[in-house]
Amino acid sequence: MMRKKLSGFTMILVLLILGIGCGSAAVSPAALTVPPLQTEVLADGLDHPWGLAMLPDGSLLFTERYGRLSRLTADGIFEVATIPNVRARGEGGLLGLAVDPDFETNGLIYVAYNVEQDIPEVRVTRYELTADFELAAATHIVEGIPAAAGGRHSGTQLAMGEDGVLWIGTGDAAAAENPQDPESLAGKILRVDRNGEPAEGNLESPFDPRIFSFGHRNTQGLILFPEADDGVYGYSAEHGSYRDDEINGLLPGNFGWAPDPPYDERVPMTDLERFPDAVEAAWSSGESTIAVSGLTMLSGAAWGELDGVLAVGVLKDRHVRLIRIEDGEVTGEAKLVAGEFGRIRAVYAAPDGALYFSTDNGSDDRILRVVPAE
Repeated sequence: MMRKKLSGFTMILVLLILGIGCGSAAVSPAALTVPPLQTEVLADGLDHPWGLAMLPDGSLLFTERYGRLSRLTADGIFEVATIPNVRARGEGGLLGLAVDPDFETNGLIYVAYNVEQDIPEVRVTRYELTADFELAAATHIVEGIPAAAGGRHSGTQLAMGEDGVLWIGTGDAAAAENPQDPESLAGKILRVDRNGEPAEGNLESPFDPRIFSFGHRNTQGLILFPEADDGVYGYSAEHGSYRDDEINGLLPGNFGWAPDPPYDERVPMTDLERFPDAVEAAWSSGESTIAVSGLTMLSGAAWGELDGVLAVGVLKDRHVRLIRIEDGEVTGEAKLVAGEFGRIRAVYAAPDGALYFSTDNGSDDRILRVVPAE
């Protein structure tokens, strides 16, 4: 349960994970009813597909960690471009992807990636995608996000709201000082406009004006509500250390991650002893981690009681978990595709209700589509 309650709003979280865990629930949540599902493999032979986003024409953009941006259509896969200067090592590479809500008029997309240069960093770049599906007009809108040379804890998922505000969830670069450092962009949730300028409502001085929240370890997924509820804008998915993967509400404040130097991870994910006012997780995995990843929200009447759930890809435990959160309490859980496709990285809920997800098994990775069976 979050210390700052999500009152008056009912949400369901869908998580692609193995192992049931609900950090602070007093009783086991009820089992959710999962309808019969139809699963289709849309693409295979891929190399660590990491980000998914749909264009207005119904084609699916996706990134692969080693730098390739491609488009998936009913006719197959078409490479758009190889993003230059991508440093693909360890957990780093071509990462988050977002399509501008005004794409039909401005043609803009956004990608995040580790940069191949002497001083490691993560960068967010805005591109124009032309009518011929070629990249043009590259603009680096956020630079200097600290990164580890080997890519550890690169994080960096993207989500853009209808208001044109770009949300950026960063990793802490496995550096103890970063999550609580008000000037560092690592271990933070950032909010900027299309040009990389700070969005209204971020933290005040001494924080960098692009910072919305801090004390994060390694953000893996972001999902925005259609509109904020009681100051909560959505949810993020975050990797824990040896325990406590988390789903956190998107609201300003300190989320309590502060490893002791040089990088002692035996501290709590949300350290309430050191930070009594830290924001507690909406859900946590408990004593063992499952490696949560991308995050989205199911929609459509075909999903029945699962309409409105969030979906998070799960890497280590290799399945889809459904989690319902009502008024800040986890009230229902279930699993999808448990053990069928290996590690799940990206998830994306399309406007027609279909759930897309990608695998991250290291060879012959796939993109799949799941819908309730008719």
